[in-house]
Amino acid sequence: MSQPTAPDETLDSIGTAGVRVLQRRNGYRFTLDAVLLAHFAATENTGTPGPILELGTGSGVVSFLLVKQFNLGPVDALELQPAVHARLQRAVVLNDCEARVKPLLGDLRRIRELVPGGHYAHVVSNPPFRVANAGVRSPDDERAVSKSEVACDASDVVAAARYALIPGGTVCLVYPASRVAEVLGLLTQAKLYPSVLRFVHSRVDSPATRFLVQALRDRNRGLAVRPPLIVHGEAPGGYSAEVAALMDPPLAERVSPLSGDTGD
Repeated sequence: MSQPTAPDETLDSIGTAGVRVLQRRNGYRFTLDAVLLAHFAATENTGTPGPILELGTGSGVVSFLLVKQFNLGPVDALELQPAVHARLQRAVVLNDCEARVKPLLGDLRRIRELVPGGHYAHVVSNPPFRVANAGVRSPDDERAVSKSEVACDASDVVAAARYALIPGGTVCLVYPASRVAEVLGLLTQAKLYPSVLRFVHSRVDSPATRFLVQALRDRNRGLAVRPPLIVHGEAPGGYSAEVAALMDPPLAERVSPLSGDTGD
């Protein structure tokens, strides 16, 4: 590929395994949430190996980290927006992941038309965070669909995960801390029983901004609450040692913080 980026794009690196992603220069750009989700899914999914489905893949950060940094997969990477999907296809080639990451174009609300049911050992998703009527909708369609529940909501994500998973398979999600009761309730109603919960804090003395949750299809084994994950500290890039270890130190400063921390 002689020209990896268009004039309105950037080619950005993340992680310790040489992952590269294509993003619009002035469009929606991935945040640290994606990195934390990939790490959480990789470290908590210690059970059944097998294929992974990512719902709402975006630039591909989670999928590429899972296969390149954590040696998991293969991953089917589902994305709704054609332009984002096209960049994802190009990034698959850039990352030499043609045999490990398969981009899929489609709407997760029509999941039954896109992938076989009961096929995946694991599902991951960094879904839109804002409810549709919360705040001002971005005039940029790509940002709006990625950040707000205008094309799908939490119940749609949970239903798609339920359909795709094998019995005993896991789903891992990241959401704002303020939505923990809602999301855990939706998971339980779908018989995706929460098994691991971890809250994410910007600093050690700050309230939680995010939570990471793993749930098991049709297996209720109780809920383990992990120690808090602290993002910022004295390590390279201003991150905590745990977070900095997930990234090349010279690249740490290039990663956007948690979107809730910026108010964006």
